[in-house]
Amino acid sequence: MALTFPYALGFLDKCLMTERVALALQRYDERSGSGDGRMWSAQLAPPLWGATLELFSTEPALAREINAKVYGLDGMSKTFLWSDRLYPGPASGVITGIGAVTVSSIRADRGAIGLSGLPAGFALTAGDFLSIAHSSGRIYFGQFVEGGGSGSTGNIAAREIRPYLPFGVPVGARIELVRPHFKAMVTDFTPFANFRGRWGDNAAITIIQKP
Repeated sequence: MALTFPYALGFLDKCLMTERVALALQRYDERSGSGDGRMWSAQLAPPLWGATLELFSTEPALAREINAKVYGLDGMSKTFLWSDRLYPGPASGVITGIGAVTVSSIRADRGAIGLSGLPAGFALTAGDFLSIAHSSGRIYFGQFVEGGGSGSTGNIAAREIRPYLPFGVPVGARIELVRPHFKAMVTDFTPFANFRGRWGDNAAITIIQKP
């Protein structure tokens, strides 16, 4: 059966087992300054999420499988859906009843959104991640910068998010809170080595978000 891209959740990302995920929002800013201490900056491109994962040693069969699936991406030309397997979901610990959450409002500068469809009393926490599929294959991935609680109606008024919401995301779009993910490209890969024929080791992978 022919491969389909992006790879679906669970095809490759679940195999990338690691102890530490240093997920960071990488900015593309140009800065300049003057001798009197004044500084200027300009954003050259929207920020993108990226991470480098040092992978656990594993049995030879799985090591070869992971190597092959990464090679199937043809460098950076193809993508896969990636979620942080160490992320447990919202900090409140609530992962049931939040499968139909939607965007209820978008602030004019697109730096904050309101939410609807939450369980009554749900606690949103600064640092919770979210993703939103939009525009025929694009996926927004972001993080709440401030928290809030839903009332009896299941709504939370506009809360700050970063990065800013792209224009392709409309009011009414579904928000993924339990297993937020984004479309990723592999920028660097150290494959598993055959260590004395017993297991693969010393593998690492660097990914960057595909906007």
